[in-house]
Amino acid sequence: MIPALCRALAAKEGFHGNFRLTSWNIEHADKLVTALASADGTTRARADQRADAIAEEIAAINPDILLVVEGPKGEARAGEFLQRVAPGYRLVRRGGEPRDYGTQGTQWMWFALRDGLSVAAQLVHLDRWRALTEASSEGAHRGGRWEVSYPILDPGAQTLRFSVPESHGHYRHPQVLQLTIGSALVEIIGCHLKSKINSIPVPPGAEAPDFFDRNPALVADVMMSRTKLTTECVDVRHYIDGRFLSEPDAAIIVAGDLNDGPGKERVERRFLYHDLVDNLQGDIFFARRFLNHALFDFDEAARWSYDLGRDRLDPGRSPRILLDHILFAQALTGPDRPGAAAYRARAGGGKVEHDIHYRVTSARPKHAAPSDHRPVTMVLDRRPCPSPDARAASRRACRAARIFQPCNTD
Repeated sequence: MIPALCRALAAKEGFHGNFRLTSWNIEHADKLVTALASADGTTRARADQRADAIAEEIAAINPDILLVVEGPKGEARAGEFLQRVAPGYRLVRRGGEPRDYGTQGTQWMWFALRDGLSVAAQLVHLDRWRALTEASSEGAHRGGRWEVSYPILDPGAQTLRFSVPESHGHYRHPQVLQLTIGSALVEIIGCHLKSKINSIPVPPGAEAPDFFDRNPALVADVMMSRTKLTTECVDVRHYIDGRFLSEPDAAIIVAGDLNDGPGKERVERRFLYHDLVDNLQGDIFFARRFLNHALFDFDEAARWSYDLGRDRLDPGRSPRILLDHILFAQALTGPDRPGAAAYRARAGGGKVEHDIHYRVTSARPKHAAPSDHRPVTMVLDRRPCPSPDARAASRRACRAARIFQPCNTD
């Protein structure tokens, strides 16, 4: 009886046993919406060509859930954009005031669900985010802001001193999609963290060993941007830890453009001594709360989503870097057990969509290229419906482990 109900529920959800999540930074989509309505025929025609390329790429990937980064500003423009490039998808809206998104500028984040999915979807209110981060940080993060310190230049002495304390908050607040799939809750945290772009131009001679010693103003500039980015990662982690406090096996996914990749680039090696994304993944000694990366088993040579061209601060670095990520909680991996999520990350199911992106762009001129970022995708499979013997064993294991929450094994 129960296995039959389990299979019926999976079919009703519309996922056909699995679902595909894609995160894509669609370069300056807000400008594209403006260009599509331009009075200038040439501008409008070029915009149409680019919109066609974006639509073709989304259709080829065919995600069930699409996270758009650098999306248009506001619900009306986002809806207009999706109708043009993804007509088979519905936009998840807050339906309130624009300020409810906590996003400045014109690069917004949007979730879209493929038509036919029988899931309940809503966006977590920012008040809930701030309550969890304040509690998890023991009050250090309050009202969406937190103290931060970084070096600034003393113009007279041409030396650096620390500015203590400054204040920082998200320029583009993370958006959290809550999906209720049957009786299961999955949260996807959409992120577009601060860029490392410098406000001070990089002078020639970056290869020299004493380059940073000779350019203290530049050091202050790059340290400020990276320190702010680090603390944004920490704020996201505070939210995740807050969720784990009340639900140790919460099914959490983090996706989006984190503006940093694995490994330490030159500034991180010299001044920060850590990889910024490490702050988001968590502590490996608390393995149950550690986030896995969807691309850990993807071909290392192809594990990049953006071609920088040339890093003027770190000329010896490969220009092909991974800025776009999908990470997921332990509940979405491993063997079937009490507390495991209804869906499990597929082995080898994470990928950068190089093949589709190349196929779409290769026959088009540069102005019609869909984006300067490659999409990143993850596939999750529904866990098999348990047999009666397996359910009984699971109930016994749950009780033996003294898990102080309902043993949801049926």
